[in-house]
Amino acid sequence: INCCKKTVLFPRPEQELCSKLICCREVAKSVKAQEDVFAMFASLRVEEKIEVDALPVVREFTNVFPDDILDLPPEREVEFSID
Repeated sequence: INCCKKTVLFPRPEQELCSKLICCREVAKSVKAQEDVFAMFASLRVEEKIEVDALPVVREFTNVFPDDILDLPPEREVEFSID
């Protein structure tokens, strides 16, 4: 999706695409250089309630995480548009 040009590009199946993960800095650099960038956004649904301190990373590094964070942020809908 090229918001500036208001276009959506659908590559042909025979086109070879480079699929790799890149950081936001690389995305910004590619967009600034007007390169073709394909993005996929995915989300995971948590089927059961998970306490933050049940996460292995939080348990291992308790000194890094504040005590006042008791739960994961609530799920919410976000509205957006491309004009």
